[in-house]
Amino acid sequence: MNIEQLTTANHDHSLKGVNFIESGSGPIVIEVEFKHEGELHKELMKTEDGHNITCKNIKEGYDLCLKAGIHSANLVQILPHDEACQSSYADYHRDSIPLKF
Repeated sequence: MNIEQLTTANHDHSLKGVNFIESGSGPIVIEVEFKHEGELHKELMKTEDGHNITCKNIKEGYDLCLKAGIHSANLVQILPHDEACQSSYADYHRDSIPLKF
């Protein structure tokens, strides 16, 4: 989903949520939850050439959302458990903090 699609989803009231996903020390990515044909979908924000948009800090995410007329999001912190102790795959825990801006 790009910024124009995000703006359209917001105006059409099909937008269900915006999540700033923070994992470890990596950059923040923006996940968008929206309804399409009655089903809930999740997509990462992408640039015009199809690359994931990454943010160095929350302010960059705020600025992007404000361009689309969005004033709230969730900060989702993904905390991987000790992967050395995992049997076949890593289990992830999602903590969410509501943000207003």
